[in-house]
Amino acid sequence: MSDSLSKHNTIIIGAGPAGLACAIECQNKNMQFLLIEKSNRAGGRVGSIREDGYTFDLGFQVYNSAYEITNSLLSFDDLKLEYFSPGAMIHDGISFQIISDPLRDLKQVFTTLLSNVSSLSDKIRIFRLKNQLNGYQIDLDESSDISTYQYLSNQGFSERIIEMFFRPFFSGIFLEKGLVTSSKFFKYVFSKFNNGLACLPRGGMQAIPDCLLNRIDNRNIIWGRELFKIGKQNHISFKSGNSLKAKNLVLTGESCKFFSKSIPKYNSSKTIYFSTSVNFINGDYIHLFPLDGLINNIAIPTSVCSSYSENSNHLISVTTINCNLSESKMIKKVKKKLMKYYGGEKKDYQFLKYFDIKKSTLLQLPGYYDLSNKVNENVILAGEQYVNGSIEGAVISGINAAKSL
Repeated sequence: MSDSLSKHNTIIIGAGPAGLACAIECQNKNMQFLLIEKSNRAGGRVGSIREDGYTFDLGFQVYNSAYEITNSLLSFDDLKLEYFSPGAMIHDGISFQIISDPLRDLKQVFTTLLSNVSSLSDKIRIFRLKNQLNGYQIDLDESSDISTYQYLSNQGFSERIIEMFFRPFFSGIFLEKGLVTSSKFFKYVFSKFNNGLACLPRGGMQAIPDCLLNRIDNRNIIWGRELFKIGKQNHISFKSGNSLKAKNLVLTGESCKFFSKSIPKYNSSKTIYFSTSVNFINGDYIHLFPLDGLINNIAIPTSVCSSYSENSNHLISVTTINCNLSESKMIKKVKKKLMKYYGGEKKDYQFLKYFDIKKSTLLQLPGYYDLSNKVNENVILAGEQYVNGSIEGAVISGINAAKSL
């Protein structure tokens, strides 16, 4: 599409989930818009790359089937979602144990009830929490916002269940081990896992933004154009030297820094992929390691979605947080731990890919949810940081941005 200095009604910067959702809403309302993305793909931090017959998500990522708003924009016939089993495999230092949701995973009822990871009173409190948070909405929660750890303690959970289940499971989602994340976000995530399942598209996580992209007229999209400056009256300059004008401007993701005084903070992580011929028991669960100082969680995507590998081998995704080891030292140490936990020899685990992700998840401390995304009547900020740190939050913010134009 031509990008002359003619004035556009609405320009959306960024083709992450927020920008894509905003564009879809504009298109549905027959509003003239232009979506501009600095890279050559959609998705932002949500995505995948395919190399040597393997699909590598950009860090360990899952989609939650309870994301109702995002679901309404997706084609599940195209995505072909495959599901993790509810709950987790937890290594207690000696062996793996399953903490599952017996209401949805009936085959694991007795395993869950007999697990020594939690007491009977903890199990009762989990069921109570499931009922209490069913249909939870952050914007309707008027309770005091405290840390996730404090909230769990206030609910009466024992230190053992917090340390052996809640901390490793939710640190794998929040990507911070202190459980300092806002209790409101914890309640939101818990509610979503209560009503949905973690899943993967057959084409990798890149299939999520690609599916959203397919709903947008490609004549309204410009790729490879990075924002440089925003002048008066929404005169936009790009690093390529091109310029555009906009009546309305929607900034998403990192482009919000051009207007926002509040710069969001993120948690970082490292994800290492290996291939192996070793067979896994209960590989359809996410595996947690609360007593391991290096590994936070391990997933075997091919046990859930075989299309992640075109080879006969399994693909293993290992996530670490708060680790300062070099890439080579980390790979060496992780290999030894894989042998310890799953058997096999060193040669059975082949290193494939390493991601050092500085902006993995949004850091949402208590009191986070008091931000406004309206700068003035012609500039709107959108992205997960203005709703909540999830794909669903980003999509909702994009739709809200389009509605407020």
